Amino acid sequence: MGVKIGYFAITDAMTPAGCLRQAIEAERIGFDSLWVEDHLIAMPGGKECSFAWTVMSSALQATKKVPFITGVTAPIMRYNPAIVAQAFATMGAMYPGRVGLGVGTGEPPNEMAVYGGAWPSNNTRLEMLEEALMVMNTLWTSATPVTSAGKFYTLKDAVLLTRPKEKVPVYVSAIGPRAADLAGRLGDHMITLANNPQYIKGELFPALEAGAREAGRDPKIMERVGHFAYVYDPDQVVLPENLQQDAGTISGGAMSKAFASGFISIFHSAEDFIRKIEEMNRMGYDHLAIADQRMGIVRGTRPSLDEAAGLKIWKEVLPHVQ
Repeated sequence: MGVKIGYFAITDAMTPAGCLRQAIEAERIGFDSLWVEDHLIAMPGGKECSFAWTVMSSALQATKKVPFITGVTAPIMRYNPAIVAQAFATMGAMYPGRVGLGVGTGEPPNEMAVYGGAWPSNNTRLEMLEEALMVMNTLWTSATPVTSAGKFYTLKDAVLLTRPKEKVPVYVSAIGPRAADLAGRLGDHMITLANNPQYIKGELFPALEAGAREAGRDPKIMERVGHFAYVYDPDQVVLPENLQQDAGTISGGAMSKAFASGFISIFHSAEDFIRKIEEMNRMGYDHLAIADQRMGIVRGTRPSLDEAAGLKIWKEVLPHVQ
């Protein structure tokens, strides 16, 4: 099949030490990439919420070759894009070719916890993200101090003296066509929760490709990353209606069109995993970022599994899909 498979270290569900253990084991099992949530406030059901960049740096040191990517960082409110650019330039310099930055427009609990005023509209946040990407790209490529005044961000003699030899790849999160177009123009790849085949093939991917062509780039070399979560339930005790299926606090006009099924799937066997991966691959995804989402069970019986059970099953799955 040839699809890349990435595994999420869920900072909302595990202690930092638990995330580190899972990252090490995921590389040993053979995952192609590792991903980490970047939250200040845990998603519903979360018992922990550690700082993603600390977890990521520790995991990069503790592993040997697997790339690690945030899924995703919002470089528009809680973080200034210049600080994001510096942090990931430093990690990229320390771990060449292994650091990726996922970016998006954020969610209210994470951003508004430290940001005053009203929650900006989706259009405004997309404008902010576009300008933030330009700020980061400028700092990553300029060897001399930069002074600029944009609509949202100001730089005054800003420069990154520590920069990686290879550009840090940017994965732009997109549910709607406008964000997908932005991914094509200013990102390197796209990550999305969308699972409606008609919408993906008819609107989302064409917008990505149009944005890339507008910027004089080849959309064929851009990864299409599909993100979904699962509950591994070999004893078949979890009912679908007991899952939290609202994909966190994400909202927007495209949400109703983007989903043909829930964000969280219940898998009882390796064959269930394989069928889901094949389905996503047929939609056009060439890279999947997958999360064990047992905290998404909001009521009812939970699987009686140890911490690593939802990861061990991948020993049976990965040989059939990579």
